Amino acid sequence: MSVVFDQTSGVDYATLSTAISGSSANDVLLVPAGSYNENFPDITHNLTIDAVGGLASLTTPLPIPINGRAILNVPGDAGVSLSISGLEISGATRAEPSPNGAGILFETGNGKLTITNSFIHNNEDGILTGGADQHSPGGVMSVVISHSQISSNGAPPGSSYAASGSDHNIYAGSLTSFTLTDSYVTNEQGYGHEVKSRAAANVITDNRIQDGPSALVSYDIDLPDGGNAVVTGNVIEKGPLAVNHAMIHFGGEDTYPSSSLFVSGNTFINDSASGAIGVLNQTVDPGSGASVPATIAGNTFYGVDAPNLFQDDNGPPFDIASNNAFFQGPGPALDTSPGFDVPEPASGAALMFAVLGVALVRYARRRVMVNQRAHS
Repeated sequence: MSVVFDQTSGVDYATLSTAISGSSANDVLLVPAGSYNENFPDITHNLTIDAVGGLASLTTPLPIPINGRAILNVPGDAGVSLSISGLEISGATRAEPSPNGAGILFETGNGKLTITNSFIHNNEDGILTGGADQHSPGGVMSVVISHSQISSNGAPPGSSYAASGSDHNIYAGSLTSFTLTDSYVTNEQGYGHEVKSRAAANVITDNRIQDGPSALVSYDIDLPDGGNAVVTGNVIEKGPLAVNHAMIHFGGEDTYPSSSLFVSGNTFINDSASGAIGVLNQTVDPGSGASVPATIAGNTFYGVDAPNLFQDDNGPPFDIASNNAFFQGPGPALDTSPGFDVPEPASGAALMFAVLGVALVRYARRRVMVNQRAHS
């Protein structure tokens, strides 16, 4: 029985790989919940991949993916937009000297990457993107992640890549914009960051960004080039084994013109005995040569003293702080529930529901086609 249904063309495919290869631009592929252990081809046209009935679990049969880099790969300068929903992506590896196999690699020169209700874990990099260039449609390249879990990604301990801190749960390159909402990012496995973005505009809202008890992670949120950033409504936890005390890092490598950082309504929890800094600001405004002051207002801090709310390496001017609350002792218990809203693919009932769901969509589409022919 065919597995994957191309909702747009009405074609059935035996594997997801053949569905990707056989699809056309802007097609929607419906993938029943279950396991897909395949060498997936590069995605070279606009595509939507949606799981039905639960998570569709994607991995590769070889230690190194056939493209040498990622489980789902969108190559550079393809001008492609990719949307996924309900996918579990794990197991991407790559040999030394660069063990940076990615769950999703979205190279420079593409369009929009949309990730919803997905679980991306135990890759050497979780999500890895390039940035906009002349091949990006309209010069715009963006990433939007919502209701998803990105966790336990990182290079092998002792590898050169882990030692360099170059592995991350999420690395967003020089995008036009990066948006992360209602998601759970945790337990980065190397010395990299939970979330790192070089985007010109960043919206990071209503997430759980938590190191957890064993991560050797650096920053929770790293915005090394500044940009216009809004960080609101998140729970941000610095773990006991974290190798860097700062929770949010702003600037430090470069500073885009007209950068800004607004941090409000977040709960910061420090579980490190070595202490923590809420915001490390290392921006240097390219026009004035002075620091770009962040606004830090209405946040709640546990285990972070008021003097460690922020550190401005290049101030004045210094960050603007108001109406923040500080509490000593442990913070509230961390919410470690899944960050996605779909069931795991192990249930036989879920699989039956998925197959039935795809069959119903197939039947409905063919009824529409019959009716159209009858009235033509």
